[in-house]
Amino acid sequence: MKKMQQKAAIAALTVLIGGGALLPVQSAKAASFDQPLEQVIQQLVSQKVLQGYEDGTLRAEKKITNAELIKMIVLALDLPYTAESQSGKDKWYSSYVNSAVASGLLDNPQSFQPNQPAAGSDAALLIAKALQRDAKSLQYWMSEMSIEGKQLTRGDAAKLLVYSEQAIRSSNAEIVSIKALNKITFEVTFSAPLALEDETTDQANINFAFSEGLKLVNQPRLKTGSVATYVIPVQTMKPGTTYSLNYKGKQNFTVAASDEIIQLQNARQVSFDTFEVESFRSDGVIDYGYLISAYAGGRGADAVVVDENNKLNGQPMQIISSLASRQAVLTSETGEQMTVNYVGYTQSTDGKQEPKFRLPAGKTLQPGVKYSVTSDWFVLSNNTFTAQSTEPLVIGAVDKVNDTTLNVTLTADPGDELFAYRSIQLKGSDGTTLTAQYKVQSRKGAVGVFELQNNGKLQAGVQYDIAPVGNWAIASNVKLSSN
Repeated sequence: MKKMQQKAAIAALTVLIGGGALLPVQSAKAASFDQPLEQVIQQLVSQKVLQGYEDGTLRAEKKITNAELIKMIVLALDLPYTAESQSGKDKWYSSYVNSAVASGLLDNPQSFQPNQPAAGSDAALLIAKALQRDAKSLQYWMSEMSIEGKQLTRGDAAKLLVYSEQAIRSSNAEIVSIKALNKITFEVTFSAPLALEDETTDQANINFAFSEGLKLVNQPRLKTGSVATYVIPVQTMKPGTTYSLNYKGKQNFTVAASDEIIQLQNARQVSFDTFEVESFRSDGVIDYGYLISAYAGGRGADAVVVDENNKLNGQPMQIISSLASRQAVLTSETGEQMTVNYVGYTQSTDGKQEPKFRLPAGKTLQPGVKYSVTSDWFVLSNNTFTAQSTEPLVIGAVDKVNDTTLNVTLTADPGDELFAYRSIQLKGSDGTTLTAQYKVQSRKGAVGVFELQNNGKLQAGVQYDIAPVGNWAIASNVKLSSN
């Protein structure tokens, strides 16, 4: 019966679409935003994702229901699925819903309304979960197809799913192209998105075997809105070098190093031992945190999609990739030089592009002294600042969240990521001493989350005296009682 329905559905396409010869079924790899609907439907019929109604039509213009959408997603995107024998209580869609629940697409199946028309926003979220990526990419694809913000038809869903099929992750993904964007960044396009394991830093450094000892400094990051294009952060490239690359022992490439240096604006002191450098999107510089799939959900309106030439609204953008392990040189007006290290997780916070650098332990910026900042990977329009005397942060209270986690509240909102890599010490009335370190990017206003280190735990009935580790803050008579 299914084969007869499939043949009838394909035969009915000329009526459904409006006549004309049927086109060859295209591979999902060839899908584009403007792929003809007849090709899309043919592809899904051939994959047994779609089948016709009893009258032989597919009714592409009909609003798709939630149940129909779930079935199409499960089958088109290769989710684990087992057809279940239906009892009298089962519905035709039950096994597909169960598959969606098992794959993490539906959090609350009890609230699932199978016969309601499917909203485009829900489709974007469901497909994103199936592809293990961000919903913003799906919203972008839908916008390019002119189907965003509407209830989807069967034809709309078919177009979206055929395009999405090429974004299924694969452990067999191969490099299609590679180019150096700047001195610290490659851009690599694959035949499909990488398996999650291949996106880890350790595995990627095994997979990407560059000559000259060049290594990745952080994991490959999939660009929002792309199918399979990645930002690859690497150590600073050597000028004039042509690197060879062996990928997974199977593919060989050569790629010329870039001599493009990131153009930043100003250097500014933020504390007694830390300064920051800033850049602006309006100047054509963007941190990759705003254009990668992994961060798209948490960046709100600051998250963007750049085109295949890395242009945003027609403006070419320099991309600052991961600054993990990056350094700069700080030189005082007396000629003293210090290598300063990037402070992790500060390169793009609070909607600002202001990565911070910290002096070596025990070193401080001397008030009244003029400093200059230089680097082999960025250049500043204004690379000097004169150090000022800065007041330490003031800890007003420390509260227990649980046995291993604390909320540290300052007396005023610092308005910036000044907690980064700072610690506090807790001296207990029982004679024990604990150390808690700031959990990166956890600050909400004046409150930051600190986690006890070395498997430490708060003990019931013990009162702790709080003191900062180092002179980054002051804590006058701040205590914590663990009950």
